[in-house]
Formats: sequence, C-alpha cells, structure tokens
Amino acid sequence: MQRIEAYKIWILACALLMLFIIVVIRHEQVFLATGLRQPTTIADIAYDVRNGRADYRIFLKENGNFTPYLVLTANYNGSGNVLLLREHLLDQTVAFNYSPYGRNLWSGLDFGSYYPNSNIDTFLNTEFVSTLCEAVIAAMAPSDIEVTDKGSIGVTGRTSNIITRYVFLLSLRELDGPRLNVSVPEGRALRFFRNDFTRRTASFSNGMSSPYWTRTPETWNTSVVFTMGVQGIGAGVADLYTGVRPAFAMCRSTTITTSTDIINGENVFVLDISG
Repeated sequence: MQRIEAYKIWILACALLMLFIIVVIRHEQVFLATGLRQPTTIADIAYDVRNGRADYRIFLKENGNFTPYLVLTANYNGSGNVLLLREHLLDQTVAFNYSPYGRNLWSGLDFGSYYPNSNIDTFLNTEFVSTLCEAVIAAMAPSDIEVTDKGSIGVTGRTSNIITRYVFLLSLRELDGPRLNVSVPEGRALRFFRNDFTRRTASFSNGMSSPYWTRTPETWNTSVVFTMGVQGIGAGVADLYTGVRPAFAMCRSTTITTSTDIINGENVFVLDISG
C-alpha cells in the first residue's frame, strides 16, 4: 500500500514538473517568435520597445488586488522613465473641480478647468496613491507634465507651464487628440494612440464604457474640460462626475517577473519583489 501511495505521489510530481516545463517553453516561444529578448525590467515591455508584437501589460496591486496597466512608452517626455496607464477606469467617478456656488454654477473667475491643484489632481496624488501597494509606490518616478497656463483659460490663449506630479491625467494631445484653437497642445501625442481611436476609449471593471477626464481645458470657457468619450472627444463642466484613468511613471530599471496565478492559463507580468 505504501509503495502504491509513493508511486502516486511520484506520478503527480512528474505531471506538475511537465506542466511547469510546458509553461516555460510556451513563454520562451513567444519571445523567439517576436524576436524579443526575455524582459527583465519594466522598460523592456513598453509598447514602443516591443512595437506591439507582444504583451505590454503589467499587473499592479491596488487595494490588495491585481489590476492591469498598459506600459505605453519607455521614455516618457524624454525623462528615461516608463509611462503606465491604467487599462480600465477607476470604479469611482470623480469631479474635476467643485464650484464654490453649487452644482453647475460657475463664474468666469473660478477657473474650474485649471488642472494644477484641482480636485482631480489632489485626488490622484493622495487618495488614489494610497490604494497602491508599497512596491508600486517605491518604483514610481516624478514626471514633468505640460499644463495649460491659467492666463490662457477663457481667452483661447496658447501658453503652458510645466508642473511635476507622481500621478496625473493624460492630456488631449497625448491621447492623439486633434489640434484645436480652443486647446493648448499639452505634451506630445503618444505613439500607442495614433490612428486607433479604440485604444483611447475605456470602461469600468464591469465592462461598461464611459467618458473620462483629460487634463486639458477648453480655453474658450473657464470651467469646461475635454473628455475622451465612447464615440469621440467630448467636454464636460468641471463639477461633472465622470471616469478617471490614472497615469504615472516608473523608473525604467524596475525589475519584473511573470506569474501564472493572476489569470487562469495566462503568464502575465508583475513586479519582481523577491529582492
């Protein structure tokens, strides 16, 4: 009887070993087929490095749960840091700013569409950051982002400034939006979004599509902000509650590994926290 039990255990161990070998071989075949080397850092899986030929997603922990992020570029704004964008919208909708007079009541001097230190800017760098695990926060890098100058808002001006943030919204221009007379072109269009509007759209975790905020104001008004909608570019009054799609940068040397424990049957990228 003991010999039979030992034989069963040996058979099970062999089966598990073969399964592990198959997973490793399939993983290696992907990289051989695409001509890409085995990635070891987050910069290695960026869309503009891999030319979209292999997976450019990484799963990061928010509130203890793994959440997919798109790794868009290995050199955001020439900083050498890697830009990540949440694949799905936050389940929580957030107002860009609040009116001091009540819902939808704005004066021309309120500048509700001004991004720096707005409600959404503060939310992203406090409440949202607190949902990320320590490994993610430790790997984050500050980014210099271009924002519309307050003096340009309400007068269709063309002036912009640079601010530094850890977490931020992408601009209309970065999402490959059109150049308009009523917007300042903040930053440069990201290659990932070029000629593919479907990549600009996003949904909540339940699959329901929704518009989401950009950081770009419509400069003919002082309280209207561009949104990226399901059918196209839109705009909303600043105290509208709508979707939020956070972006942030990570140091390019951040090490990564793979895991088969997140999505059944898939080998996905995660941060390497073994060290």
